[in-house]
Amino acid sequence: MTLYFASILPGLEYVLLDEMNQKVSEVEIIQIKRGKVFFTTSSIDTCLHALRSADNLFQVLDQFQLGPHKKHLSQLSGRIASLDLKDMDHNSLFWINASRKGKQTYSRYELAWAAAEGIQRHYPNWSLGTNRDNQVEFRVDLEHQNLIFSLRLTDPTFRYRNQVRQFSRAALRPTVAHSMVWLSDPKSTDIFVDPCCGSGTILSERTAYPVNQIHGGDISESVTRIAKHNLEHTKVKINVWDARELPLSTNFVDKVVTNLPFGKQISIDEDLGLFYRYVMNEIARVLKPRGRAVILLGNFQQLHVEVNRLGMVCLEAYPLSLKGLHPTLMVLEKQ
Repeated sequence: MTLYFASILPGLEYVLLDEMNQKVSEVEIIQIKRGKVFFTTSSIDTCLHALRSADNLFQVLDQFQLGPHKKHLSQLSGRIASLDLKDMDHNSLFWINASRKGKQTYSRYELAWAAAEGIQRHYPNWSLGTNRDNQVEFRVDLEHQNLIFSLRLTDPTFRYRNQVRQFSRAALRPTVAHSMVWLSDPKSTDIFVDPCCGSGTILSERTAYPVNQIHGGDISESVTRIAKHNLEHTKVKINVWDARELPLSTNFVDKVVTNLPFGKQISIDEDLGLFYRYVMNEIARVLKPRGRAVILLGNFQQLHVEVNRLGMVCLEAYPLSLKGLHPTLMVLEKQ
């Protein structure tokens, strides 16, 4: 069977694996690497429509060994020139993205250029486009001497759901927001809340599954206006509120999923540890017993102190790599 791989934010590979196993029939997982899940399936169309945690999907066209010196790049060109890409448009405008890991004497740009040379040797009518202007996109991933040459199956709008969205500062991309929703174990009976909803990306991802009620809010009126615009055709209720004092009844909520402030992109008007304490007090108060909270935050230790203080249980923790930062995704349960 054809080999594929899905790319995902490093740290969330097993979230995507669980989504694949539950949504895609006849899928066989071949390998899990940092930021990638390799698999075979006869249902790739299902993957293209159903997988919401994946950033992009690729079809592996070739795998081989490549040496570390510039002289070896001619081998790459020759190998790719020998591939049969006849199922594609032979007048295509193409582009190649490349990554490398290891001690090579050539750059990733030289790697991409050698691959492009190989394609044009076989298909002289094909033209090299740009990252933004292309009809076909290939990818070269070199890890030490192991090279994978692949075809991107998803277009640039895949991860943004083919929607025109507005994003507030520090907004999550939809694939990360979906991973958080997936970890909440969505049920049709859920009363779902994002107390720090920003532009509403988490709330939007929750609308992909049946739900009882969805509530979200933010302390900023301008940000909630963006969220309302993004969710105007849904039944999501958006409020201006302070997450430290939620206007919700005790034991009212089944699931809380939120991205707490962290990093340099966003700041709050008080000590972050104190903010976490107040917000966690409210999350614990509004959650029903056995209710679940999925929280993305910058300081694991600070929140872990509050989790222990409140008698909650940490079911899982996922260290991530996000925009040069290293936040943690925590899955909590109220006892």
